[in-house]
Amino acid sequence: MAPFEALYGRRCMTPLWWYQEGESVVVGPELVLQTTEMVRQIQERLRTT
Repeated sequence: MAPFEALYGRRCMTPLWWYQEGESVVVGPELVLQTTEMVRQIQERLRTT
């Protein structure tokens, strides 16, 4: 079980889960850049705490 699921009792819904089943999705560089930026911010905040 993932830590998120253990804490909140449901699966983590990442942006990849937001699309309807059967819908064609191309993960473009924008999503990769957004995710990378979010990870960087999280790492900075963890360092400050």
